[in-house]
Amino acid sequence: MKALLLGCGEIGKEALRDLYHYGIFEEIIVGTRTMANSSRFIASLNGRPGKIKEVQIDISDTDAVAGLMKGCTVAVNCAGPNYKYELPVAYAAIKARVPLIDVNDEYEITYKMYDLDEAAKDAGIPIIFGLGGAPGIDNVLVRAAADQLDEVDEIHTAWIMSGADPGGFALSQHLLYSLSGKAYTLEGGIMKEKRSFIDGSEILEFPAPVGKVEVFHIGHPEPITLSRSYPSAKIVDNKATFIPSLVNQSILELGKLVRDATGPVRINGSSVEAMDFAAAELLKRCKNLTAVAPEAALMVRLTGRKKGKTKKITFSSVGRLGPATGVPASIGAIMVAQGKIHLRGSMPPEVCIEPHDFLYEVLDRRNLAKLNGWVED
Repeated sequence: MKALLLGCGEIGKEALRDLYHYGIFEEIIVGTRTMANSSRFIASLNGRPGKIKEVQIDISDTDAVAGLMKGCTVAVNCAGPNYKYELPVAYAAIKARVPLIDVNDEYEITYKMYDLDEAAKDAGIPIIFGLGGAPGIDNVLVRAAADQLDEVDEIHTAWIMSGADPGGFALSQHLLYSLSGKAYTLEGGIMKEKRSFIDGSEILEFPAPVGKVEVFHIGHPEPITLSRSYPSAKIVDNKATFIPSLVNQSILELGKLVRDATGPVRINGSSVEAMDFAAAELLKRCKNLTAVAPEAALMVRLTGRKKGKTKKITFSSVGRLGPATGVPASIGAIMVAQGKIHLRGSMPPEVCIEPHDFLYEVLDRRNLAKLNGWVED
């Protein structure tokens, strides 16, 4: 069997490491825009020489990516930002008839991925979008909780990201594109527009070392996918913050600069694309942070009924951004190769991933995070 990994940045490296050490593939092909960085990382892996093959490719070229996918058992897309590469890669997977896992966490793209459902079914493949940490692990935890209920009434998801663990340039582009403006949440069965990092203030207590943190509505896919997957729920939201909170303000400030720009901006006498400047500035500010813990965290809280009795189920965990995003995508790819994903179509992880097997891989075999959970009557 052969796997294809697209993108070898901060997230892609973690997916590759996991595919290499835990996977069942005779060969892993790495398709990347620039090979120098990935070559150094691949050389650092210990194992059978020749198992990983690198290919330089324009990931936005659907035909070229489809050609690279041919003969692969499964493909994993970790190339960012999602708003640039998500759809071209999905089109390539459908053309090549190769199952695809990705880590998309942009709500605009999520709507478009649903539109590919029939095409993926016609191609006879699963496309699982949003299988990272949040979305991803949190979606599967929602399913684990929902499976304990007869009916789901409310779904609350939340995540915390450390500004001191900011990922790379592509992640900064994503943050500015998706998190600096609108957010959507389901209230009373109706999807409503909110303001990211402004509306919905709430104090949540996460496991140590994160503790109590103020979170806000955020522009993320969970309310979209989970409200479709659990139509009985009347409230579905996703809240988040960065630590320290001044990162939130940087995202709002620099995101507004990008949205307001009508063309290149002048910086120190030079003309640069607004997004390129803003993403580089955000990354620089994050890397200059000191005395900030690197841990990220997530939480899911469900309210529903079991045998007529109201129950609340909560899960929370703490981990690191890179592994908690790249490794779940690798686990999903391995599960596809093992024949554990039976549905076909374009879908979020809670629809097709059985929680027990997935969470065993995340928590027990990889020890990515420590999970807390409890049920209240």
